Amino acid sequence: MTSTKTTTIVSNINKSMGAVELVTLCILYGLLHYNAKKKTQLQEASLTEKYQVDENLRSIRLLIPMTITHFCCFMPPLIAFPLYFEIDPSPDSRQYPIFLEAFGITILYAVLLPVVLFWRHKSLRDNLRKSIGIFHRVEPEGARADGRTQEQVRHFALLSSIWEREIAKR
Repeated sequence: MTSTKTTTIVSNINKSMGAVELVTLCILYGLLHYNAKKKTQLQEASLTEKYQVDENLRSIRLLIPMTITHFCCFMPPLIAFPLYFEIDPSPDSRQYPIFLEAFGITILYAVLLPVVLFWRHKSLRDNLRKSIGIFHRVEPEGARADGRTQEQVRHFALLSSIWEREIAKR
């Protein structure tokens, strides 16, 4: 950032990139709405078309969290740079590193994106729980000597008591 011309060019590029970010987010939400609406209208459609719409919805639902993460990490510097140089139009190359440190949260993208993807992907969460040993599963009860489980014994005892009451009523 050594001249006013360079600063203006970079500001215009940042404004354009910010607009592209907004348009991308709007397009994805529009496609999600369109495909959700189309899915409700596919009673007479072929199986291939239904499958395609389901895959479109699944893909868009995976892309939206990534796009929001990208938007949140890259928009602050894209907005701040043009504003910063509108307020102080005289370029000073010594101020640029300070600006980058103040508004450059793009480094968080490398940390946040895997966290967001992990959070949105249920099978990855379940695999982690299994590997850590905190996957809460209900284990079946042990077998008795006659090969029946306690659950089976209780089930047949309840059935027997119900049948005995029905027979006693007659």
